[in-house]
Amino acid sequence: MLLFESQVAKDQEYQSHKIFTLLDSFIDFYNTVYMLEPDFLTNGVQSGLLNIDKVVCGSLAGTLDSVRVVLKQGRINDAYALLRKYHDGIIAVNYINVYIAENYSLDNFVIDKIQKWVKNNQILPSSKKMLNAIRKHKPLENLEKLFDFDGLYSRIRRLLNGNTHYNKLYYLWLNNNMIYFPNRIKELNNLYACTLHLFIFHFAYMYSLNPHYMMSTDYIDALDLGMQPEEGSEYWVAPYVKDIFEKYIVTKRPDIADYMKNHTMMEL
Repeated sequence: MLLFESQVAKDQEYQSHKIFTLLDSFIDFYNTVYMLEPDFLTNGVQSGLLNIDKVVCGSLAGTLDSVRVVLKQGRINDAYALLRKYHDGIIAVNYINVYIAENYSLDNFVIDKIQKWVKNNQILPSSKKMLNAIRKHKPLENLEKLFDFDGLYSRIRRLLNGNTHYNKLYYLWLNNNMIYFPNRIKELNNLYACTLHLFIFHFAYMYSLNPHYMMSTDYIDALDLGMQPEEGSEYWVAPYVKDIFEKYIVTKRPDIADYMKNHTMMEL
């Protein structure tokens, strides 16, 4: 064995772990949202052609790609820290959409707080305050009840914070890929679960707050071509949204899938 040789580079069990397939799926989804989702303007801001959700999804794809890169090298502690950044992005964009939904009107066409954030002149509240605001959003109170924010999601946050701030010596060992470490697969399983639950949180709130975002391009394409759109095509769902919904929401959280089907006119 060479000095400083990585113990994970040729470890088939590690390198073929299901976390990498999961990350690939979510990265592809976020990139597709950024590239192909219709360019609906975000209400409440004036900054040219801007859809905040698309911009955030493009960034989240990059963050998960970074998670994938460091995990391939066996830097598990770094992956946890990056996953906290992913969580922060989800909380921020869900909060922005909730805040806009609660404050936008014809009399409040430009929402000062969000406009200043877009212009880089104001920061958002703490993650804790933003999550509380998301949870208190009255129109989605039945969705909020389906998420164990005080239990499961609180534990996920503590785990991500612990790795970010080196709260245990154990977390430092997670970043050392040169030693024999029997817990690596266990940690990949934990990362898989954390990533999946965070994605479900983002997906469910993003499309429940703005169900029209999941629209396929058929309706708009017909209008652009000067054709009459097929009846009901405004409710068709983009294939990439439907695929990820069926693969990870329907199978992992059928209760949330049922909620989304029953609370939107879109044909999920």
